[in-house]
Parts: sequence; structure tokens; C-alpha cells
Amino acid sequence: MIKTFFTVTCLLFLFSGCFSASSLNPFSDDTKEATLPIPKDAPKWVHNSKERNYISVVSFSTIKNSEVTEFDKKRVLLHAGNTLSQKIYLKTKKFYKEYEKNLDNPKVFEKDVQNIAKQISLKSLSKSKIKDSWLSKDNRLFVRIVVESDFVANEIQTESKNIYKTNEILYKNVLSNRAKASLIQDLEK
Repeated sequence: MIKTFFTVTCLLFLFSGCFSASSLNPFSDDTKEATLPIPKDAPKWVHNSKERNYISVVSFSTIKNSEVTEFDKKRVLLHAGNTLSQKIYLKTKKFYKEYEKNLDNPKVFEKDVQNIAKQISLKSLSKSKIKDSWLSKDNRLFVRIVVESDFVANEIQTESKNIYKTNEILYKNVLSNRAKASLIQDLEK
């Protein structure tokens, strides 16, 4: 029992330097972005993942053997999903904060915005799909996952009903076509 406790404690101490809690939490406000070491022969989508009508991220994982296993696929998809969730979460929070700056009397609390941003992020992740994948010569599996920006914008507008339910004018402003077009443009940046 003491050996097990000591082993677990040592492992936690060892890995705490390798992973930060914020890097594993998609709902963290920590926006440290790792730069991808991109091979020169990589496809265009690896260099620039942006695509019209989609929110996308590129992630990679090093493969030990030249053969890609299911575990390798799951590992890179887990990282990509985490990154996409965080991207949508941060963009949703930013949208609400910028929107509230223009209001005379904002009626929304920070906790409400965080909860709604989490819900939108998780719903969006469930609608994401693998758009591209590529295995480099140096055994790195690159994958790009995307979610339609229209879906995310609709989710933000739907959740705005709950946030702005007491103020019909605010809700109509968020729901307008002009607001949706602006929102989609911000999401795709």
C-alpha cells in the first residue's frame, strides 16, 4: 500500500512538469498555443487550416512505428478535439464580452457566460468531423478537424435566449442576420 502510494506520488510529481492542468482543460482561459513544427512537404491545409464556413484546428502526434494504430488516431483526435473545444470556448466568451461592452446595463454574469460557452463548445465538438489527415516522412500524424461556423453561430444565438430572456431587445439584436454574419466572420478568424 505504501509502495503504491509512493509510486503514484512520484508519477504525479514527474508528470506535473510535463503537462500543465490548463493544457489539458479545454475550458481554461490560458491561450498558450504550441507552434506546429511543419515539414516543408506538408499539404497546404497543414500550413493554413482556415477554411471558409468552418472553424478548424490542426493537431499532430508523433507515431512510434511507421504504422498508425488506433491508439495513435485516438491520441491525435483527443488533442485536436481539446484544441477545437478551447478555441470555440474562448471565441464564445469573447463574443459575449464584446457584445456587453456596447450595452448600457449588462445583465449577464461571468459564470453564466462561462457555462454557456462550455455548452456551446461541447455541442460543437459533437458535430465536428475529420476533414484531412496526413502522415509525414518523420512519422508525425497530422489531422484537421472542423465544425461548421454556422452551427456554432446558431448555438450562440439559441443560448442567447437564456442569457437575455429578460431583455427582448438584446435578444433580437443577437438573433439578427447582421449579428449572425458578423459572428460567423469572428468565429472563422
